Amino acid sequence: MTEAEELLDRIRRAPPPPRPPIDTRHGSGDDGAMEARISALEGANIDTRDRLARIETRLDSVATREDLHKEITAQTWRLVTFVCSFGTALVAATFFIAKHVS
Repeated sequence: MTEAEELLDRIRRAPPPPRPPIDTRHGSGDDGAMEARISALEGANIDTRDRLARIETRLDSVATREDLHKEITAQTWRLVTFVCSFGTALVAATFFIAKHVS
């Protein structure tokens, strides 16, 4: 067992830390640190909102599956058109050489 696996195993087997009681004031749910917790949540909310805005901005420039499908289809038809046109030109050149050069 590697050192990392041993550490993970010890973490999994460790008992959870004791949790303070949620209701310490007869039904109020306030353990005396409610303002600090709310302030921390509000601060995290601002950070989360900013990060989400950056992610959404990046996603606007990412191609979707439908965009990729359209581009691949268009590229395929351009290739088919080129090959058919080039083949026709080669047949025409061969016919011209056979008819007029000999």
